[in-house]
Amino acid sequence: MTGKHANNPTVVFRPSRWAVSLIEARAKLSGLYKKDFITRCCVYSNIVVTGTPENIQRIIDALQDTQATLKVLAGDLRSGEFYISRENYDELREDILALTVTMIDIIDGAAYLFNKSPPERNINWKLELEREDLREALKNELPPPI
Repeated sequence: MTGKHANNPTVVFRPSRWAVSLIEARAKLSGLYKKDFITRCCVYSNIVVTGTPENIQRIIDALQDTQATLKVLAGDLRSGEFYISRENYDELREDILALTVTMIDIIDGAAYLFNKSPPERNINWKLELEREDLREALKNELPPPI
């Protein structure tokens, strides 16, 4: 399938020659494959949001979409009629977790606007989430102890 490899979407961008040189030098010195270096830089770096009305509206829209989804979910849970396939649950969990993680990063990144610095405890929290997911995956794949 075009644009996909092993069920993971392809991400493409065209940086300037200078940016390519920097990316390649940094990836090489990091000891990571370039794709892993770029992924980690995107996932674990600070998010800087430009305060344009369009960007603020995107954040508000994402929060409103999540709020609507959570309201429906809460109603279904209260009524006892909450039925969801494992695939849909995994997708919902991933979407809500990704939005939550991103919002926390945006809020931490905007701390300077309020003459504050991001909490120190947040430095490696995304990495810890990733490690916990890996631990769970390994636990589920390993045979039970004898």
